[in-house]
Formats: sequence, structure tokens, C-alpha cells
Amino acid sequence: MSTKHDGLNLVKAVSAFSRKLERFTSANPSAEPAHTMTADEIRQKKIDYHEQEFKLSVVNEYKKFRFPYKMLGAHAPAADALVNEQQQLLAAYNIHKALAEADAQFRTAETFLQEHVIASPLAQMEQYTMGDSFVYLQCWLFYEQQAKAYVPYFAVQQDGSYRLQFAPLRNFKLGYKEKEVAAVIKACFYPSETTDIF
Repeated sequence: MSTKHDGLNLVKAVSAFSRKLERFTSANPSAEPAHTMTADEIRQKKIDYHEQEFKLSVVNEYKKFRFPYKMLGAHAPAADALVNEQQQLLAAYNIHKALAEADAQFRTAETFLQEHVIASPLAQMEQYTMGDSFVYLQCWLFYEQQAKAYVPYFAVQQDGSYRLQFAPLRNFKLGYKEKEVAAVIKACFYPSETTDIF
């Protein structure tokens, strides 16, 4: 059962709230009521958020390939392993390029390089053959080493094993996901580069 006293308290509370609202409005006369987001705006915000998350994850992952000792630790075994993998890929690239150049220079109609196989432990590493990490190594080779004549890739053999091979840049196309990763890497780390891997 409410009393006259309760009614006075309610009037005082409403009056106090009105004064606060009036002070707020007069302090910020251009304040507009909060905008209610539409479904399309919410969807766009989610897309923007996921794009930023993707970009940040690519940048952080590529930093490991570009600066392994800085990102993984000066004496970290993981950094040593990554640098070793980079050197293996660079060696394979140089072997392939030397063979291709020698073949172009010395070949005859009857004598030429028909097929060469480059053995590499990279072909045994699932993070490169089946995982998503090889595009980072490809970008490292392409941009950091300026190795742009050929692009490395893994070809699946009949027995299910993988072989490291190279394709001329003009004939090579990255897959959709790898292309997105490479585009972020170029935009964030090499914006002035005129040649793309993708």
C-alpha cells in the first residue's frame, strides 16, 4: 500500500532525473539519439571484424618468416628450424634456376634436360605440403630473396608423396586462400613492389 510519502519520493526522483537530462542536453546540444544498426550494418561490421582478424593473423605469421630470430627467440630451436627450411628452399630454387639456364644455353634439338627431380626435406613436411604455411615460405623467397623467375610448389605423386617443383612465374597461379594471404603480405610488407606472386 503506497503512502503519500512514497508519491513525494517518486516525484522527487522524476524531477531529479529531468534536471540531469536537461543538463546533459544543454551541455551537448548536438547529441543525437543512439543509432540503431540495421541487419546489413551488423553483417558488414562482422565482415570487417573478420577481415581485420585475418589480416592480423597473416601479418603475425609472416613476421616469423621474415624475422625468425626476433619473433621466435635468438636461440630458439624453432627459429633455427625455420631458417634451415628457408635455406633449403633457396638452395632448391638456385639448383632449378641453374639447370633451366644451362638447358636453355646448351641444349640442342636432340640433347636437352627432360626432367629433373630436386630432393628436398620440405616435401616431407606436412605444414608445407598439406597445411597452409607454404605460401609464407613462397612469399619469403619471392620478396625477401628476390627469387622471381620461378615459383616453388608441391606436386602430388602417384604414390601419394610430394615433390618440390618450380613453375615460371608467368605460368603460376596461387589458390584462392593462398592468394588472399599473399595479397595481405604484399600490402603490409612490400607495398612498393611492382611484381606480384599472385
